[in-house]
Amino acid sequence: LQNFTVYLRMAMNGKNQCVFSYSTDNENFKTIGKPFTAKEGKWTGAKTGTFCTRPEKTNDGGRAEVDWFRLQ
Repeated sequence: LQNFTVYLRMAMNGKNQCVFSYSTDNENFKTIGKPFTAKEGKWTGAKTGTFCTRPEKTNDGGRAEVDWFRLQ
């Protein structure tokens, strides 16, 4: 079992859009998905969680174990 750290970030750009990204070194972040616009009545805040997904429909029993995470 390999252990490593993944850094997750959510930031707002100048267009009032939320941008999600990740990094393995806390310096070089890669964008996840597309930015979305935070709108009143739609955006009520962030809920923190983790999940795994992939395009294949087979289930080979992959997993991730999370010991802890810290919000800053």
